[in-house]
Amino acid sequence: MDKPLRRIDHIMWDADTPDSIATIAGIMTFKKKLHRAHMLEVLEKGLMKFERFQKTVIVKDGNPMWHLDENFQLQNHIHHIALPGKGGYKELQECVSDLISHPLDYNRPLWDIHVIDNYNNGTAIFWRIHHVIGDGMALVKVIFSLTGITAKDSLAIFGKKEAPKPKKVKDEIEYIIDLGVSLYEDAKQILHNPSILRDMLQHNWQLAKEAGDLVRGRKANHIYKGSPGQAKKAAWTEPLPLDAFKKLSKFYETKINDIMLATLAGAMRKHLQRHKQNAKEGVKVVIPVNLRREGEVNSLNNEFSFITLDLPVHLSSFAKRVAYIKERTAALKPSANSMIMTELIHIVADYTPLAAKQKLLAFLGKSIAGVVTNVPGPKHPIYLAGGKVEDLMFWVPHTVPLGIGVSLMSYNGKVYMGLVTDNVLVKDPDVIIKGFAAELKRAQKLIKQ
Repeated sequence: MDKPLRRIDHIMWDADTPDSIATIAGIMTFKKKLHRAHMLEVLEKGLMKFERFQKTVIVKDGNPMWHLDENFQLQNHIHHIALPGKGGYKELQECVSDLISHPLDYNRPLWDIHVIDNYNNGTAIFWRIHHVIGDGMALVKVIFSLTGITAKDSLAIFGKKEAPKPKKVKDEIEYIIDLGVSLYEDAKQILHNPSILRDMLQHNWQLAKEAGDLVRGRKANHIYKGSPGQAKKAAWTEPLPLDAFKKLSKFYETKINDIMLATLAGAMRKHLQRHKQNAKEGVKVVIPVNLRREGEVNSLNNEFSFITLDLPVHLSSFAKRVAYIKERTAALKPSANSMIMTELIHIVADYTPLAAKQKLLAFLGKSIAGVVTNVPGPKHPIYLAGGKVEDLMFWVPHTVPLGIGVSLMSYNGKVYMGLVTDNVLVKDPDVIIKGFAAELKRAQKLIKQ
């Protein structure tokens, strides 16, 4: 039976436009060619247990609905190509950029996988999945569920995994009761400590003001904003040592994510200066926030909100950028901030017609330069269909017309930054990529002095 899309899934469907394709993309690289039959078997037994990968979206009376594809064939979603020439970074970059710039086939379930041979004499697996199927956190976990911790394990992993069980009504009731108890305890605290209520009201007023500022939209005036085109360009860093970020985090007594954001701000500052732009104020970005309850990993939905942050590209000192980000991320209190943003998203999803929805998203995009997301990957090597994954990274979708999307991922003691930019606005994303690595080296030297 066809089912209507959930609130947030609905808005991810509506957000998809020719110049803003709502597709999450990722890549894994291997030193050797993968055994095609093994890979198809892993995908069939592992990926197909998630029902949404066999469903397409159809529109009935103006409403998008999930519809089971009766003619589904796995082979229609697996494409085999080879890079020309040397098959290095530039050739793979051109291939990935071209694929990211084109929409999926809307007549089929909204995902595909490209097996790319001749990449550094090995193979790359490139996947694209529409945001309507799930958010980045859910989809990355789906991809990792296909892997094993050894080559042998990766060939038998589908036999060890059980399909995710639907939540029981009892579980939901227990959650509601737990939530009610928590709220009751919070209420008692507030009654006995009036100062807490005062602080909450003051803080929530600041959050409401933040949401209002976002909706009103302070129009950004830099190269990351403007009217985007359809063509995008992907870029990514060489693997960087996670230990370097950890040491900086310890030195500055802050989170690793704050260090990564300060490093990114430094790279973007240099990029703006290269284009002779005065970085007099921060560049506003949105940062997705995972709303799943702890331990809830099998939910293939969109369960996220976001917070906004001005990246301090106007500060030349790394230490000052760290302090700026640390202060603002601490003040934002993501749980409360994202609650307001979630309600804003739900209002847009529930009560706004499609044309108005897309106009509103475009309007919000005028004040936002880009999106920055950080997803922790496995701490140990992983294997897919018998092959060891050497490097991996992903690229965020443009759910509003944005000039730049940044994705940070850690894997096996390494950090990768993926970048996707709009060709009309930013033609040289590799400058930011190289700048990110250079900023990390400079920051390391500072703490050694």
